[in-house]
Amino acid sequence: MLACSLWAVPAAAQDKDKGLESYPAAFFADSHPTTAADMLARLPGFLLDTGSTARGFASSAGNVLIDGARPTAKTDDLNTILGRIPAANVERIELIRGGVPGIDMQGQTVIANVVRRHQEYSQTILTLENILIEDGEWAPDGQLEYHGRNGALSYEASLARTAETADDSPGNGYRSLLAPGGVPQYDRAKSYGIMRLGYSAHGGVTAPLWGGEWNNNLTLQTNDFSNGIAYSGNGGSRFDNTQRKRDGEFGSHWQGMVLGDVNLETLVLERLGDEHDSNTDAAPALGEAFLSNNTSGETIGRVTARYGLLPNLNLEAGGEAAYNFLDGNSSFISNGATVALPNANVTVDERRGEGFVNATWKITPRWTLESGVRLEYSNIAESGDSNLSRTFFYAKPRALVTWNADNDTQLRLRTELKVGQLNFSDFVASSDLNSFGVAGGNANLRPEQRWQYELGIERHFLGRGALVLTLLHEDITDLEDYVPIGGGLDGPGNISHALSDTLTLTGIVPLDWLGIRNGLFKPNLTYNTSSLHDPVTGLNRRISGQRDQRLSYEFDQDLTGWHSSWGFGLQVQPQHWRNYRIDQISMIGIHTPYSYLFWTWNPAPDWSLKIEADNITPYRFEQEQDIYSGPRNTSPPTSIQDVELRTRPRLFVQLRKTL
Repeated sequence: MLACSLWAVPAAAQDKDKGLESYPAAFFADSHPTTAADMLARLPGFLLDTGSTARGFASSAGNVLIDGARPTAKTDDLNTILGRIPAANVERIELIRGGVPGIDMQGQTVIANVVRRHQEYSQTILTLENILIEDGEWAPDGQLEYHGRNGALSYEASLARTAETADDSPGNGYRSLLAPGGVPQYDRAKSYGIMRLGYSAHGGVTAPLWGGEWNNNLTLQTNDFSNGIAYSGNGGSRFDNTQRKRDGEFGSHWQGMVLGDVNLETLVLERLGDEHDSNTDAAPALGEAFLSNNTSGETIGRVTARYGLLPNLNLEAGGEAAYNFLDGNSSFISNGATVALPNANVTVDERRGEGFVNATWKITPRWTLESGVRLEYSNIAESGDSNLSRTFFYAKPRALVTWNADNDTQLRLRTELKVGQLNFSDFVASSDLNSFGVAGGNANLRPEQRWQYELGIERHFLGRGALVLTLLHEDITDLEDYVPIGGGLDGPGNISHALSDTLTLTGIVPLDWLGIRNGLFKPNLTYNTSSLHDPVTGLNRRISGQRDQRLSYEFDQDLTGWHSSWGFGLQVQPQHWRNYRIDQISMIGIHTPYSYLFWTWNPAPDWSLKIEADNITPYRFEQEQDIYSGPRNTSPPTSIQDVELRTRPRLFVQLRKTL
């Protein structure tokens, strides 16, 4: 065990030549964490990646393992799963940087492994929360959890009323409408829809089986969300959206040793979902309604075998098979008349298979090479308004070179071909009547391919400190964006080529050297740029929806004598991004500052109180739409609509008690 700080900081067991550091529970004790998620927020050199919503299992991986294995779940995200692991049940967290023989890196360059204690325990936890919004809206929620372990058998169960911030931009403001050469007209604007509400039930059990560990979990969820905006003045108009989702998932995972030295991992996962959406607008001379219903499902089977061919060379191989389907139906009514839409009713199913082989080679104590290839096959068939079947095959190579320049500095160089997945909902017509209107579905989409070249530099210092600088360049083929599809409509489509560059700086900087004991400064800075040829005008522009920058800072401090932690965060630079449609350009602006302040009190090991004030300096949200009479390359703009809203502060209160 080596000391890792100039001050009295609990030590992290380090084997940096092997790319692994182990942080015991004592390392996080000063911050009085209540869950594993709280502990990960203090892990030097780590930024949580919850993964993606891609179909299949490998394509959606995040950067956290639990007891050496990835959670067999997709309906629950990593934040939710980590929030169900009490900090008292965590023995240590291992930080794995670069390729390490025998570790499933899941395509990530940095992985955190949460290792739980194995002694027997039984505990019931009650969590009560409430979110209060400036205008008097409130959203109470709570969760009752049970965790237990008896010998090698462990189990957990939870019931929850859920409330989460789905959109923090609603508020009060105004809308201006300007025709070329005209005088601006102003309306009052009121937007609503901050909270997403629902219920969830979860159960899990882990038991020994065939010399390995067998984990099973079941999750049921509901989510309801309503939002909209109303304009008063100049006749008035109103736009409303409702979304209702129901999801269920069962996952089963087994991992153990077979044939002596082969680590075998298998899993099956079944997921079903149903979503109903309604999008309406109302004005003195116009009434429209867009309704849709999507039923979806996913079945996955996966097997992975790992074998240490040599002490410094590990091989991994396996395969995954998946079946996915979506049954989508939509309708559009304008002033009482039904309007025909491209691909309004479509059934899509996909049969997907992937085989992979990977090798991790510890070339020297300081150099590691991880390389491999995934072979992906998929067949997508559509029926209904479109009848089409297409087959795709891609070889996806990957290589990661890691150099530990010294015990505190690591350089990583990665090159990889990432292949996106077609979003089944893009095959079906969609709408946002307050924004782009109606878009047709597109049955001829192709997956986008991104060649990624990434350089990462990580430096650890002062025990708790680390900074990570990453530069990512992407060369993109078949980028998915919006393109003309005929009939005066646009929809999801492919742009042949695009380039994108991203620079990020993240980390934790201890402030003890400034006399701020147990103070931490956390920068999180992202800069983006990109280029492509617009499919309507042919001119060069940025990728739709890409933010120009995201700059945020946080200060945390542990007050050990008061059994408390407090801190504040600030986002100080405005953010802008644009979406380009056939007859419209919309710009979203986030005019900061955005700020928050929090305090956590742990007067006893079995209960805690957390209070957080969010958006305490209400930021200004702006949506500008440049509207054209036809395609942007042939028609002049007819109006510019600019909506500006003053957003609402929120107060969050949480009481957590172990019974």
